[in-house]
Amino acid sequence: MDDEDRTPTRVWRRHRLRQIMLFVTVPGVLLGTASITAAYSSGWMTPAPPKAACQPTIVPAPARGSFTVNVMNATGVSGTAAQVAAGLGKRKFTVGGISNAPDSWYVTPPAVIHHGPQGLDQALLTATQIPGAKLFEDTRTGTTVDVVVGLGYKDLVPLPARLKPIPSEVAVNVYNTTYKTGLAKTVADEVAARGFKVKDVSNDPLRTMQLGTAVIRYGEDGDLAAALLKQHVPGAQLVKDDRRGAGLDLVIGNAYTGLTPAADVPPLPARPKLPTPTVARPCSDS
Repeated sequence: MDDEDRTPTRVWRRHRLRQIMLFVTVPGVLLGTASITAAYSSGWMTPAPPKAACQPTIVPAPARGSFTVNVMNATGVSGTAAQVAAGLGKRKFTVGGISNAPDSWYVTPPAVIHHGPQGLDQALLTATQIPGAKLFEDTRTGTTVDVVVGLGYKDLVPLPARLKPIPSEVAVNVYNTTYKTGLAKTVADEVAARGFKVKDVSNDPLRTMQLGTAVIRYGEDGDLAAALLKQHVPGAQLVKDDRRGAGLDLVIGNAYTGLTPAADVPPLPARPKLPTPTVARPCSDS
């Protein structure tokens, strides 16, 4: 450094310049820091919180038999639609039409369930029976759904354990094959008094002649109901036929003398309390 640069005048000027710079810079830094702090405190510079994840809406499921399910086969394997329809029927769904899907439909999932805006819950409930099923909304009205079985179909979900029925859940036709006029009506009244749902009361439409106490005719789904009714009719013979559903025929024979005394009928087993069925409506981020 030259001696000229160290003159008192120049030294004083440099000192003064440093003072001015400190006077301007330090307050600016402090002011900026305070401004940033205030901005964070006010939320101006705080990142927006993440949007809450969309959650489905849980609602009570419609009754299984309260709407119609049509089943269409898009697998190319004959009989698949009938198989699925039979399985849904065993699960208490009301099955409508059974057919092949149009040839132009190429369905790769296990099933695609077509429904209208009013049938979303019905479609969701039906989808619970077919693992991997997808939903497709169209413009139809009402709650009817179409199950289009696709190439990925394997099977329906397993049937839950069957509960033994109670009398109020069992429908019974009472038929007379004897020469005792009015016997069917008498027995029907007694059966109804035990809590069974009596339907038709008449002579046997099959025109059989039963020499024993009685015959209880039932189908594949009526075995538990038939066993329950047999507890009330001593000596009754169980006969399985090809009927659909769980309805029964109580066919009175010539050896019939009366129902089992109510006190001698085994008590009904305790029933577990089942949860209310629900479906999960998909959420919408819009």
